[in-house]
Amino acid sequence: MKIIVVISGFTQKKFQNTGSRQLWRKLCIERDMCGSSNTFVDFREWNSDWSSYARFLNSMNPSDVLICCYSWGAGYGMPQLAKHLKCNVEVVACDPVYRSPTPFGRWMAFCDHQIKLPKNVSVVGWVGQVDRWYKLDGDTFTGGRSICKQEVLDYSHTEIDNSPEYHKLAALKAKEYFY
Repeated sequence: MKIIVVISGFTQKKFQNTGSRQLWRKLCIERDMCGSSNTFVDFREWNSDWSSYARFLNSMNPSDVLICCYSWGAGYGMPQLAKHLKCNVEVVACDPVYRSPTPFGRWMAFCDHQIKLPKNVSVVGWVGQVDRWYKLDGDTFTGGRSICKQEVLDYSHTEIDNSPEYHKLAALKAKEYFY
């Protein structure tokens, strides 16, 4: 079973026409063209119930899972989901932002912070942007199985999930994943 999960960023809802939702639609089309009937492409919000969702995915016995994620979806949702999955996880990340587990630490999203990855995670694609200290920009990863080099793009944080570079990278990794 091949599974791809797209995880949105903070404030992005499933019903909104965001870059994450557009990417999910592209990957569904890619699956229809390249994949078999043994594939599943899903879209989740960053603050989903990751424990129960992982139980659902684990029940399908995936060999591995590809996660494409943006902002808090990459800095919070993806690590939460990955730690509950019983398989290897490959990640295409877009401007990941650390999310503190406590409400008092949420201001740390504006500071440089490292996002700790579970041991079953490999970051296979990563785009981000760098901005002034008082503006939101992506954070770095630590841990995991392997982490590729970040490609820095010239977009603001709110624009980067719509970038053709991120969508192309995710589609390329999905195509490799299907074969």
